[in-house]
Amino acid sequence: MSKKSSKGQYGARKNGRPSRDRRRRKGGGDDSRLVGFRTLDQVVGAPKSHSYHSKLPVTEPKIVKEPFDTCAICGERIESVANAMYSPEGQLVHFDCVLEKLKGENPLEEGQVLSYSGHGNFAVFEKDGDGKWIVVRRIQYEDGERLEKIRSYVEENKV
Repeated sequence: MSKKSSKGQYGARKNGRPSRDRRRRKGGGDDSRLVGFRTLDQVVGAPKSHSYHSKLPVTEPKIVKEPFDTCAICGERIESVANAMYSPEGQLVHFDCVLEKLKGENPLEEGQVLSYSGHGNFAVFEKDGDGKWIVVRRIQYEDGERLEKIRSYVEENKV
C-alpha cells in the first residue's frame, strides 16, 4: 500500500474544500479581499510620490571670491580662504603652515599632540589614565578681532 496524500484531485482536501492556494486563485483577479502590500515600494517603505512642489524660488548659492594672497609663512598662494588664518601680524597664512610652525615652537613630549581647539586657538593634548584627552596647555594664535575680520571678509566677497 502506498501512502495517499491529503490532497485529492485539483488541490482539494479530503474535507472537500479547496486548499488555501486554490481558493486565492479561484477569485480570478478580484483583489479587493486581499490584505497586505500591493507593491514592493510599500514593503520597503519608499515614500509615496506626490505632485506638490514648492513655489519658493530657488536661489543659487553664493561663491566666495578668493583673495589669492600668498602665505606669510611658506610664500605659496592661498587657494581657499577656508583653509587660511590671520597671523598675529595680520597676514593670511595657511592653516597647515601655522600647525607646523607651532609644532616647531612648542616641543611635544611622548603621547602629546598639538591640535586646533577652535576660535583661533590651538592646544596640546594628552590622554589621562582613563584614556580621555585633557588639555595640557593652550596656545592663542588668532584673537577674536582677526577671526571676525576673516568672517566679514568672506561675507563681503561672496559673488
